[in-house]
Amino acid sequence: MTNSSVEISRLYPNRMLSKSIVVALLSTVGLLCSVTPDLSASTPTLMFSSAATAQAVSDDEVSRFARAGFAIETRRQAVVEEIKATTGGSVPDINCYPPERLESLDPNIRNEVKKFCDFSRQTIQANQFSVGRFLEIRDSQNSDPTLKQRIDRELLRLQSR
Repeated sequence: MTNSSVEISRLYPNRMLSKSIVVALLSTVGLLCSVTPDLSASTPTLMFSSAATAQAVSDDEVSRFARAGFAIETRRQAVVEEIKATTGGSVPDINCYPPERLESLDPNIRNEVKKFCDFSRQTIQANQFSVGRFLEIRDSQNSDPTLKQRIDRELLRLQSR
């Protein structure tokens, strides 16, 4: 095998893993779309204006976004495994909104999903984001390939630790 094909064969699993994590991250964040309303007085336009999504995303925000998303996705996967063990394999949609929806879940599952929702909100806030800003960055990466690449690089860096 030539040197370049060896390098490519080594990178391919990393790229697949990166893409898988990004997809999982986006799925998780999508589930969190309405975990809590953004009550920040300084950003009331986030919910009413698409102009706010044009804000630049700093390198620090990319790093914090990736850390938060990585932690949330790691916890989501653990919760899914716990629910599988409890239910014998069936896992309901882990969705934090509306809160009333949680009441229809089996009490054991409900408790795990509530803990996950609380963890997700706290993780987003611990990484110095409002839920609104976190979702804004998530939405921006869907339409901005450069931002998506920056986030992917940060996720790969986090994975290699």
